[in-house]
Formats: sequence, structure tokens, C-alpha cells
Amino acid sequence: MGLQANEYSYPWLAEGEVPPLPLDRDRIHIISQGVADPVFDYDIVPLTYTESRWMAYVIRADHSAMQGITPEPIVIQDDVIEFWYVIHRNTMLGPYMEFGVTFSATVDTGDGAIYKAGYYPYMYLSNDSPIFAGKEPFGFPKKAAYIAAFEHGTNNNYFNMLMERRGYILHTANGRYSDKPLSTRPTFYGKTDWGRMNYRITTRPDVTTSIHEVTYLPSELPPGFGTGHRFQLNPESIRTATGDDIRSWYMSGTPFDYMGGQIPATEVVGLISFTFNLIIPPAQTLWTKTVTRTEDDFGPLLYSTPFKYTMRHRFMVPQYSQG
Repeated sequence: MGLQANEYSYPWLAEGEVPPLPLDRDRIHIISQGVADPVFDYDIVPLTYTESRWMAYVIRADHSAMQGITPEPIVIQDDVIEFWYVIHRNTMLGPYMEFGVTFSATVDTGDGAIYKAGYYPYMYLSNDSPIFAGKEPFGFPKKAAYIAAFEHGTNNNYFNMLMERRGYILHTANGRYSDKPLSTRPTFYGKTDWGRMNYRITTRPDVTTSIHEVTYLPSELPPGFGTGHRFQLNPESIRTATGDDIRSWYMSGTPFDYMGGQIPATEVVGLISFTFNLIIPPAQTLWTKTVTRTEDDFGPLLYSTPFKYTMRHRFMVPQYSQG
């Protein structure tokens, strides 16, 4: 006879140490994907997020360096970067931590329309389900990392963040909120005509064909998903810190992730934090290109010198004697 878990045999269930099963939770806390699904299928649009906490550093970098890591046809508009951490508390993919970089950018589709959006060249997340949910359908450039972000102390006046991946610290910073205004903000802040965009690549298993796409999420909800805007910020939750309030800043590049070497900060302007709700519906495709490889391409492609023709990693020598 099998054992049945209840509040008498396992008192921590009643005490709240262990969360209830997904279907027994409030709707905003339900994880709709199974914990151990062998195959992930995207059947949960629109994605919803409630009471997430956004902590965005505003930094400047070299404009040409920013454009140098951005694929065609996306054009970077200025040198201001949103360098952000998020605590996602209630999502359809479970709670998780997230980090990302956003550039102000435009795409000319060639038919008279110019789309304005925040473009994401880098993203790191703490859980696998939101990595798959964002990367496969939309093209969000998501990778796995350890991420920590905290607000603490009296009135949560202090903040500190850290991101680590593959044994290397990519970024860490800390400071204290002063609630003073910042000297500049990203162009897309507060603009209802600026959406968000990603660059998505889908390659056939035999590597003969790759489809490149720019995907786009408008600021306003699409027809059938209600009215208003996808991103709803709580104005009463806003906190700010200037560059002088940020007491430490560290950013690096590693053999696996060279973000710190590609867009080092030329100025740390400050930090803007706030709580928000978000809806992510299906995306539009603004631009597409098909790359086809022939048999003559496979020699240089598959047997190239590391880093010369491809992004194949050159692994560091272990720091111990091999006898």
C-alpha cells in the first residue's frame, strides 16, 4: 500500500514550506508546463507576468561597438544601454531571475515602414523553461546563468546584483538609492510607439539551410488580447540611483561570454527600479533572409580554426599539473 502525503504525515505541507501542486495554486502562481516534460511545446501564449521587479542600470558604451555586435538590418540609434536585472515572481513559467541588455534600434522593412524598438543582444536566465519559451519562438538570445538581485536594508534603500556563468562572474554592482533624477534614460522609455525586437535563426538539422528573422513585439496589445499596453509599470514603485550612488561596478568578458569585452561601459549613469506586469503575445516577423550552404561550404564550416571563422570556443588550459 502506497504512502499518501498529508498535513499529518508531512506537517511542512500545512506550514507552507513546500508549495502546493500547480493546479492547487492561485492562477498567477500556476506553472503550466510540466516539471519533467521530455519535449517542450509552446502552447501557453499569451505569457503573463505579475509583480515582477525590474532593476535597470543605465550605462553608455561606444556606439560603433554596439552596432558591431548587431546584425543587419537592425540599426542602433544611440549609445545609451538599458542593463537590467529582473525578479520574476509570478509567471506562467514559474518564478525565475533574468538579466538582459537593451539597445534602442530601428528596422527599415523596405516598404515605407520603419519599426522602432528595444533590441536584445544579450540575455541570461536562471531557469530552463523560460529559456526555451523565449528563445525558440521569439529569438530572445537566452542562456543559462546564476543570477542574484536584492533590495535590502531600511526601506529597501540598498541594492546589489551579481551574475555568474560557467564559473566566471560576468557582472556585479551595488549601491544605495537616493531617488535623484538620472541625467539620461534609454530612448524607448515611456514611448508607446517603441516595441521590442529580436534576431532569430532557425537551422535545419543537416545545416544546409538557415532562416534569419527579425521578430517584433509592439508596445500595444494586438487585436484579440484586450486594449492598452503589454507593459504596465507601477509608478509608486519607482526608485532611482545616480552614478555617484553606485558604489561598485564590475563587468568582464570570459572565454564563453565576451559581453564585457564587446560593450564595456564608458559611463554608468545610474539605476531605475520598478515593479510591473507584462503580457507577451505572439510576435510579428519584420524581415527574413535564407542562408543556403553547399557541399563546398562544409569543409571551412565544420573544420575551421577556432574563433577565426566560427564562434567555436577555445577552452582554457586547466590550472593544475597534468603530470
